[in-house]
Amino acid sequence: MYNHPLFKELNKEEAQKFTQIFKRKEIPVNTILIKEGEIGNSAFLLIGGKVSISKENIYNEDYIVTIIDAGGDEFFGEINLIDEGKITSTIKTIEDSIILEVTRDDLKNFMDQNPEIGYKIIWHMAKNCVNHLKKADNDVITLFNALVEVVEND
Repeated sequence: MYNHPLFKELNKEEAQKFTQIFKRKEIPVNTILIKEGEIGNSAFLLIGGKVSISKENIYNEDYIVTIIDAGGDEFFGEINLIDEGKITSTIKTIEDSIILEVTRDDLKNFMDQNPEIGYKIIWHMAKNCVNHLKKADNDVITLFNALVEVVEND
């Protein structure tokens, strides 16, 4: 677990201290961890199993955007730790899974008590958000180009 990018900037003592605020949970297959449109306050590290990330289309049907396997670099739901708005996608287990969950309140309290470690964690989360924004920008350009091509060919 300590080799996860979230812990990359932390020394061993800092990482051990940080992991104490996570709650380990075994989650059965087909369990929704967070639901699009609801208010969330947790983020997750996937330790075992697989989850799907899906979005709802205009017909109220879910479509899978991506699948996350344990052992990857994803720390998902991290926006819930910063923003108190609605969740932007649904995360559901597609195999029996083991997660580590952290809540907004637990993270905030930890960072208040450990500002040097908190700075490193927030910096990592900010870099993750930047990467997600860059990917979203590329996806928008791809969709725009596809739309222009369809319109021009009609």
